[in-house]
Amino acid sequence: MSRKGSKVESVLALDIGASSVKLCAGVLQGRQLRVERLTETPLPPDAVREGAILDPETVYKALRAALTGAGVKQKNVLLTVGGPQTTARPVRLPRMTPETLQKSIQFEATRYLPSAAEEHLIGFQILPSGSEEQMEVLLVAAPRSTTDPLLELVEKAGLEPQLVELQPFAALRTVQAVYGETLPYAYALVDLGSEHTQITVARNTTLVLTRFIPIASHTFTAALKGYFNYTEEEAEQVKHGLNLSDLIHTGQPQENPPLRLIQPIVDELIREIRRSLNYYQSQYQGQGNRGQIAQLYLYGGGAQMHGVAAYFEYKLGIPTQVVDPFCGDTIEATNVHPDQIRSGARWATVLGSALAPAEMAQPFAEPLVEESPAATEAAA
Repeated sequence: MSRKGSKVESVLALDIGASSVKLCAGVLQGRQLRVERLTETPLPPDAVREGAILDPETVYKALRAALTGAGVKQKNVLLTVGGPQTTARPVRLPRMTPETLQKSIQFEATRYLPSAAEEHLIGFQILPSGSEEQMEVLLVAAPRSTTDPLLELVEKAGLEPQLVELQPFAALRTVQAVYGETLPYAYALVDLGSEHTQITVARNTTLVLTRFIPIASHTFTAALKGYFNYTEEEAEQVKHGLNLSDLIHTGQPQENPPLRLIQPIVDELIREIRRSLNYYQSQYQGQGNRGQIAQLYLYGGGAQMHGVAAYFEYKLGIPTQVVDPFCGDTIEATNVHPDQIRSGARWATVLGSALAPAEMAQPFAEPLVEESPAATEAAA
């Protein structure tokens, strides 16, 4: 809980995704976020694709509607960006001072980015692993073709960006803030979004792998629409009525054609997740059981499907749960609709973004100093 006398700070966070603009307005006191308003404004298809804003005017109108609906007066804003073109990966570099690294990161990043470093916003974090000769650095980059239109749009709306970070970092912050000391040494987050599924592996509190899978919530909706000739609304309604845990008990849901239709799609998604986890494990074979993925956390809109955690756990053999940002004391829902609290997993990213100033003051999870050099880097 917050201490009396702690600094009180108003915060505003935005998460502009493929299907909606999510907004969180609240107050930070110490290490506690008091959420005063959560709003979500839908976006039409293709307004935002793979993290890039393709229809700025439509997104601007949705942003203005979100700000007006929330009655926001705050000007400083915290932002997230996403999409397959973003990069977050550990790299090994010759040991140098942070000051030298700051000056040379553009050059060092060139080897790991798909296009020129100048075309990206680049950041880094020095990891506690490494050796006397080498250091391990978490390289973070987002293409300016994604970030520049986002910054222009929020500035046009009268806001002043204070932070731009990749979406999985915000969601990881939520998990660390809510579950704290109960977190295992290595665990994975799975964002079941509308356009992509993104898997993120955290080891020793730090992101070490992130990967996009082009199977997501809308994939299920599209399959239902195409096969049964449903409208978009009908397909969404049917999808939300399905329970994946029925697949555990029946094997083949003969009496439920929609569930039978999406089962192979869900299973393919789980196979891709397993491949990503196996890749991670291959990079840390010398670490013994310490680096084994011990928990899976699901979030995003797709995490609202009934039975999704039970089915993932059944298929992957890893304890799995849906993220509940409001289950502890860190995030307090003072003026949040009960439906939003029940669907807390879909708000994990924007809530984590709002927690950023608290983490800058004091991390929610402190990494252990590793005695041995890190294993081969895990590529994105």
